[in-house]
Amino acid sequence: MQLQLVLVQGILLKGGHALDALASCDTIAFDKTGTLTTGGLVCKGIEPIHGHRLPGRNDKNVNACCNPSCEKEALAVASAMEKGTTHPIARFWRYILLYFEVQFCPSILQNRRAVADHSEGKELPPVSIEHFESLPGKGLVATLTGIQSGDGVPLKATLGSLEYISSLFRNEFESRKIKEAASASPYGQDLVHAVLSVNNKVTLFHFEDKIRPGATDVVSTLKNKADLHLMMLTGDHASSASRVAKAVGIDEVYSGLKPEDKLHQVKSLSRNGAGGLIMVGDGINDAPALAAATVGIVLAQRASATAVAVADVLLLEDNIKSVPFIIAKARQTTYLVKQSVLLALSCIFFAALSSVMGFLPLWLTEPRVNSLNHKFYWDWARKEFFPIGSSA
Repeated sequence: MQLQLVLVQGILLKGGHALDALASCDTIAFDKTGTLTTGGLVCKGIEPIHGHRLPGRNDKNVNACCNPSCEKEALAVASAMEKGTTHPIARFWRYILLYFEVQFCPSILQNRRAVADHSEGKELPPVSIEHFESLPGKGLVATLTGIQSGDGVPLKATLGSLEYISSLFRNEFESRKIKEAASASPYGQDLVHAVLSVNNKVTLFHFEDKIRPGATDVVSTLKNKADLHLMMLTGDHASSASRVAKAVGIDEVYSGLKPEDKLHQVKSLSRNGAGGLIMVGDGINDAPALAAATVGIVLAQRASATAVAVADVLLLEDNIKSVPFIIAKARQTTYLVKQSVLLALSCIFFAALSSVMGFLPLWLTEPRVNSLNHKFYWDWARKEFFPIGSSA
């Protein structure tokens, strides 16, 4: 019955053991992007930060190193790389295109399709992908055709986190300079960042990720009513993670984590904690942590195939509001099982005690399954304890 109630709420359990495990957990860890946030990223700006030659305000004779501009070329490359991945950031490169349509083509924004075609054919240089590779926890790598370097060699583009892109530069001075340029960005540090490197020309993309509706209430319920220890495990940088954690009410935050770091963190918490650990996530970056956790919960609509395969609980609806419900049902089910076992043991104890003290014959307390024996016992009990009318 409990499993049916859970399924009605849009929750799929991979076996009854998940309920027992959920009831024993005292810690729950959330991923950030796509779990506590909507994953509906909005681009706030595109900023060349290293290796570009930009026209100066006082020297208009200096030509940009990219065609038609560094921002548009970076947009064209990133949009082409978007088609090979399922990460929330990549799914919203099309909204970056809308951002540039507003900036450069406001007069024909009413016909968005025509603007997109115009942007693809004229405003943005044509870019196609010759070779594409996705590196979980790091980023995307591609070889581009359509744009070439000065010596005619196809360009190599890498899209990923600031830490990953800066680590690709063997020169420590350049790596430090890229990080300093990102830190000094006028857009601030609270936004989500993605960095594009095209033949050592680095461009910084700024995104704003909205808090998932109801996330604050879910966190409050888990903390105050379910009495769980809450934390966030994310690969995003510290300032962005802290902003989201503060907004939803999570005090403990672990940021800048790669998939293997999340795995190590989950194993460490599970080993040192008194109870089990629940991991809630949605992406392929969360798969190792989901598998290592006592119970892994994923949002099935947006989760990768790997995350769905290793999870113990699937949330069929695209929200986390059912997380407190499934934990409450797990605890209720465990309580009912313990209550039933206690009641059965109590009945056996009192029946045995009664037989030892002589109130009931010992053979009456012995369990029987034969229907003839049942009839015999009933006939004997009726004659022994209800002699009036027993012959009827």
